[in-house]
Amino acid sequence: MDFVGIDKFSLLDFEDRISCVLFCKPCNYRCPFCHNGTTVLEAETVIPFEDILEYLESRKGLIDAVVVSGGEPTLMPDLKEKIIKLKQLGFLIKLDTNGTNPEVVKDLYENHLIDYVAMDIKNSFVKYAMTVGVKNAFLDKISQTIKFLMTSGIDYEFRTTLIDEFHNEQDMRDISETIKGAKRLYLQKYVDRESCIAHGYHEVSKEKAERFVDILKGSIEQVALRGY
Repeated sequence: MDFVGIDKFSLLDFEDRISCVLFCKPCNYRCPFCHNGTTVLEAETVIPFEDILEYLESRKGLIDAVVVSGGEPTLMPDLKEKIIKLKQLGFLIKLDTNGTNPEVVKDLYENHLIDYVAMDIKNSFVKYAMTVGVKNAFLDKISQTIKFLMTSGIDYEFRTTLIDEFHNEQDMRDISETIKGAKRLYLQKYVDRESCIAHGYHEVSKEKAERFVDILKGSIEQVALRGY
């Protein structure tokens, strides 16, 4: 399966690293606020993987890492084979995931193929299905991935994109219990981009987001706002 998008130079997607971001199409969620909605729903043009490898080969020493994003990368049947080739070029690998395939994440880590994982925590579990836009939100799988990341030794972050219509203080209390003891959680500012799956949602104000931080920081080592 091929990638359908590429950001050739990013200073934002892998903290303290210059990265190239690769986007895949498949996703088992339909989060209405997804800013990669155009990629998930509409992308038809694929980028030959050999072209990606050729580009990255030419950027050795200029780029530190490759971020594999989506969509949901763990749905790619040949993800492991592709990451092996990226690793062979000497790049650090960051995986963006919704956490619904813990077996894939574990396999990549145990084979030393990923260096950092960013996992979305979409909402409190009672509101997960509503937030991700599908009936089956795979909560058992998400719980497994959370547990694995928190106990495996891999460097990781959790992140929640705040939507005023979806998130309140009780949700933050529930999230703090779900990932209690986690290393870090970023609360991300929502931006209603043209590429979102749906429109009409609103960002959480900075004042409200800071209250969310206060609720969460008693249970999580590092809680910070991103994009505010």
